[in-house]
Amino acid sequence: MKKKSTIMIAVILAVLAVGTAVLAVLNSNASKDRRQLRSDAVFLIIHGDTEYRVTVPEIESLNPREIQANYKKDGKDAETRQYTGVPFAEVLRIKGIDASGAGTAVFAASDGYSRALPMADALNGDNCFIVLDSGDEGPFRMIMAQDQFSQRWCKLLTDVTLK
Repeated sequence: MKKKSTIMIAVILAVLAVGTAVLAVLNSNASKDRRQLRSDAVFLIIHGDTEYRVTVPEIESLNPREIQANYKKDGKDAETRQYTGVPFAEVLRIKGIDASGAGTAVFAASDGYSRALPMADALNGDNCFIVLDSGDEGPFRMIMAQDQFSQRWCKLLTDVTLK
């Protein structure tokens, strides 16, 4: 009886190990694609079956402005930071994207994080910005400048899916 239990536990552990390995490989491939977008200084806007590439020069052509926003890390007080960026609605405009049929914008990051916003919030030109980011958190970040804290932000931005 004890031997059967030991064999059963070993089989279950082996199945779990194989499943974990398969999922790790699948996740690694998706992460590699997103890391490549980040290193290319490009993010995608996906609307229906079409992907639109957005580059740093395109953002710079929109005359980015200085934006102050509250940034808060866990366990620390919020601090006001300065960012340079453009309203997300302007990015859609220069790409010729009509988002009127979409209800949600899902902002995704190279680390697997994503943040969904109602389109009304994403199109708010006084709040939702694509900012140019330097260092380890760039080149793009989505911020909600009027939010009290930075819970709805998405650093390491690689793509935005309009649904």
